[in-house]
Amino acid sequence: MRVKKLPLPLPLLEQMALTRQNPRYHAEGSVLAHTEYVVEKYYELHEQFDLCESDRRILYWAAVLHDTGKTVTTIYEEGRWRSPGHEKAGLPIARNILMQQEDVSPIERQKILNLVRWHGFPLQWIRKSRKLDELKHLGTRTDLRLLGIFTTFDFHGRDCEYKEHTLDLIKDFQSKIVPHAEYELGSFDVLQKHYQRWNMRHKNAAWKAIRMGNPKFVERLLDAELSPDYKRFGKKVFFTIGPPLSGKTHYLTQQKPDLYRIDLEEFGIHEDLFESEFMIKRKIVEFKHSLVIFLNRYRHVALDGTNLEEKVRVSIMEMVRELEVEIEYMVFESSLEEILKRNVRKETPSDEETIRKMYGRWDLIHPWEAHSITYQ
Repeated sequence: MRVKKLPLPLPLLEQMALTRQNPRYHAEGSVLAHTEYVVEKYYELHEQFDLCESDRRILYWAAVLHDTGKTVTTIYEEGRWRSPGHEKAGLPIARNILMQQEDVSPIERQKILNLVRWHGFPLQWIRKSRKLDELKHLGTRTDLRLLGIFTTFDFHGRDCEYKEHTLDLIKDFQSKIVPHAEYELGSFDVLQKHYQRWNMRHKNAAWKAIRMGNPKFVERLLDAELSPDYKRFGKKVFFTIGPPLSGKTHYLTQQKPDLYRIDLEEFGIHEDLFESEFMIKRKIVEFKHSLVIFLNRYRHVALDGTNLEEKVRVSIMEMVRELEVEIEYMVFESSLEEILKRNVRKETPSDEETIRKMYGRWDLIHPWEAHSITYQ
């Protein structure tokens, strides 16, 4: 079966064609050859599974985008081609392309990006005989059913050693192990519905369980009765997240003009701190005292989290939770092309290479990291 040309920019297709792979695992050739092979297997096999139109769209784009990160991570080391960290490195490339697809909804976009980010996990889990709890833990942040199905397409779309044996293991993973994990914990969509209706204290407990890697505690939360007394804390922090020029300031000005806004950089919280755990903790403790004053005065405030790395963002979020304050992430997504256009229109444009670097630093957010998350 021959599939039509991949819906990707020509420069990226050329990079994929030039990116080599270890023939032991990818005898079919380049990243482009593998991707075309996976998309072919998607078309050939997807009708074997119970998939709605949205599921099919998610799996198709995952097939197209899953290995784009190899174009920027592939190295020749110790006599073989390797692509360490290509899953995460593919996120900004995939996000940039998906932001230009009008038929892909924000929810679908997040599911596609999660498949790109975690598509290597099933094979690692199978080969290293990991515990079921690790799979359940991942199931709180991505759709395991779609991940298992995608792994089927991914491995069918390659020529490698021990292919038939590995395909048997993948079939067991997709048809037995994933249903087992979802039976004990719940499917991704069901878990997100539970989280949305939980009160703030339940949500705080769920996040602590995630941080501890303890899905069994999440299972107990699912069975616990909700207390109607603690639905809201009365104070709220809106945390804006996204690269520069993604529309955060404009949105707050237009949609929430009365909201008191706090620039974290004015309190010494910026990317220069990323290399120092001590300074991160110190600056957040110092900021905590100011935040308490602002919350007592205004009750609702907005924090500008421009380009903060995950460890800094999470540290701030957990500090806010400790204050028994509701926290909502407002995530601003935009294509790199649109951000570069906005930069050119600025009176003093920023360095383009710096913008590209900051856009590439953007990782995924666990859906339970804040009490609520909205994508703008």
